[in-house]
Amino acid sequence: MRPGPASATDRALAGALVIVVTLSNVHPIHTRRPAVPAVQLAPGEPVRPLPSTPAPPIPETTGAGPAPKPPPKDDVIACGPAPGDALDRWIGQASDALVYVGEAPITDRAALRLIITAESSGDPCVVNTWDANARRGTPSIGLVQTIRPTFDRWALPGYEDIRHPVDNIIAGVRYARGRYGSESSVPGVLGRRTGNGYRGY
Repeated sequence: MRPGPASATDRALAGALVIVVTLSNVHPIHTRRPAVPAVQLAPGEPVRPLPSTPAPPIPETTGAGPAPKPPPKDDVIACGPAPGDALDRWIGQASDALVYVGEAPITDRAALRLIITAESSGDPCVVNTWDANARRGTPSIGLVQTIRPTFDRWALPGYEDIRHPVDNIIAGVRYARGRYGSESSVPGVLGRRTGNGYRGY
């Protein structure tokens, strides 16, 4: 018996069957994930897990800021014996300047007061015109009576006025430390403290 012409329903069913067969032969497509870049390790460095969250940003540095200013000192010094607490103030200002440059502070302030009293009676304008130094052309000047070559050698930058009491104290203290080990070991200080009298340094 010859088959008759296919109905519309038969043709639709045949088309659907072809689609099903075709889809059953298609292999699934796998997407390839990008490879994680390798972490370069130094020789012998242990493997560490990658962080699960990004590290926080590094804060921007603002720098060290401006350099600190040198300690203040009295501006204008009047001639004559130091008034009131000026002597202790000048010694304190000299001590602050020494600390500012990284040196030890003046801890034996009584030794400085003793030297100043014996050398200049507390007058920053005193100039010795009669001793051997004066005869050689280098008179002792100022509060602790330093001669110019000694002052120039031991003064600090910014403290270079031999007649300024703070500058004069700084140079005198540094000289005393360099020669005798400390301001407490100046021969005149030791002499006074042991009852043997003061002698210049």
